[in-house]
Amino acid sequence: MRKVAVSILVIVIVVISGCLGNHSQNAGTALPTHSGSNPPETSPAGTTTVAPTAPPERQDTSDHALLASLYPELEKELEQNRIISSLRPDAGYTVRVFAGMARERPLTPAEVEVLRATLRANNCYFSTHSPPEKSYHVISFSKERPLESVPYIGCSNFTSMLPFVYYKGRGFQYYPVTASNWAYHYLKTGQVKRAEALLSEMLPLMDEVNTSQGKAGVFRVYFSPPEGSPVPWTSSFSQGMLAGLYAWLYNETGNETYLNASRLLFNSFYIPLRDGGFLRETEYGTWFLEYPYRPGFLVLNGHIITMKGLWLYYRFTGDERALELFNEGLESVKKALRDCDTGEWSLYSVNGPEAREDYHRLHIRLLVWLYARTGDGIFLEYAEKWNGYLEKKGLKKENINALLQQVRYAP
Repeated sequence: MRKVAVSILVIVIVVISGCLGNHSQNAGTALPTHSGSNPPETSPAGTTTVAPTAPPERQDTSDHALLASLYPELEKELEQNRIISSLRPDAGYTVRVFAGMARERPLTPAEVEVLRATLRANNCYFSTHSPPEKSYHVISFSKERPLESVPYIGCSNFTSMLPFVYYKGRGFQYYPVTASNWAYHYLKTGQVKRAEALLSEMLPLMDEVNTSQGKAGVFRVYFSPPEGSPVPWTSSFSQGMLAGLYAWLYNETGNETYLNASRLLFNSFYIPLRDGGFLRETEYGTWFLEYPYRPGFLVLNGHIITMKGLWLYYRFTGDERALELFNEGLESVKKALRDCDTGEWSLYSVNGPEAREDYHRLHIRLLVWLYARTGDGIFLEYAEKWNGYLEKKGLKKENINALLQQVRYAP
């Protein structure tokens, strides 16, 4: 009991000192710079990286100490996290992930920023809260959030427009897929300033790599899902949607920074799957992989939502390459629909498990969207068929006519 009391007292002291610290100074800390004969190192994929400070000769081998020695600008956050994670192990997951990466190669500037934001989010939450009971618990560190039902966590030295998602054993994570959902909601509902605040905060978290089409932007995921995967990985869902959303934001603001970001993100569609891309040629045609670490897992909603992002990008930029990719995805959906239908319900993925009810309804709405955009009757046919499955189970049907009206007058 005495040791626990001492540990709790130390946490309180560290948290208080962190809250009283000068947040503006922390936010403005520069990344390591390079000059003369020490240029930025480059990974085989063409990613510019931050050359870490040389570790001391007798270095502590713990994950926190390793990262603090390599990236001293994060020392304060890492020390606070070390103490908190001794009682809340979830809080230290990100440190273990990034330390493992840092042992293999220097972190990129974007990865340093992802690490910084994730440390601050976990330190803020776990300094005053117990771990959530369930995975996929979304919180906000800003009062400006899409729904009041999203818990707001106040912290004097950390605010963020980004959503952070809790997964058991992995703490709170920045997840580009959830961020793209929030940004889409803001733009769709005319909340341009909120969309801009969120999307501009994401820009420093985007890596750049080389492709056949030039530089490409990538928002990577830095946690391993329950089934396990190499870290980091990239989702077609967020890459497609964010390409479209930055183009949309450019259309609203005229700020070419967002147009450039959208172009970089679109170019990521030309990264080969073996090099961290997310397109796969299948028996159905081109498939956009929401989870590319499982190339045989052809998720229906993730594929179509990626196409939705491509369509938005084409609408606001006129780039014919996006329309070509959209049409390729369209043909794949048409061929796969029969293998996403049990005769009584829709499947979450091609020849995969049955969809939950919320995903079944999402499938209907996405098929209505495809029909409205293309006029191809097969999408309306399956939307009505799958809507009938709801009725057969005694569930409330979707209002397809109302959905069509909404889609026709929305981006």
